[in-house]
Amino acid sequence: MQVLNVGAQSGSGAKRFRLLAAAILLAAALAGIGLAVVSRARGFTLADAEAFIGARLPAEARDVMHATRDQFGRVVWLRFALPPDADLSDFRMAMGLVTALRDGFNPFPAANYTEADLTWWTPHTAQASAGLHAVHAGKVYELLLDRSGPAALVVYLRVYSL
Repeated sequence: MQVLNVGAQSGSGAKRFRLLAAAILLAAALAGIGLAVVSRARGFTLADAEAFIGARLPAEARDVMHATRDQFGRVVWLRFALPPDADLSDFRMAMGLVTALRDGFNPFPAANYTEADLTWWTPHTAQASAGLHAVHAGKVYELLLDRSGPAALVVYLRVYSL
């Protein structure tokens, strides 16, 4: 008569399963770290910013500036100029923002000390503007159309994850 040590067999199977699970978790963690390092090494590109906001910038956009931080959650700042007769409707709708810009509304009424190193980020200086504040797809969108200058419109967009 052969006696099987069932406890030993199932224990060794459970041990193999735990080792396999630990190896998979370690591999996933190392892959995540690797992706983060590669992302930081190559920098956050304009294409990355467009992917994050959910839309490509208008074709006529020029003097484009962008920045990001991801200390507590991703934040993206974009500023670009457009011809004075440009319409932002298609760009706004591409981001999923159905709310129209409100004349005289500035979602950035005062300088923010955390943005002081972004010397090109000056939406609080707009004299004539329209703007919006919206929450869509788990992100906050703050958009300002600065109409102060006669030669160009300046768009300021800050988007951050909730």
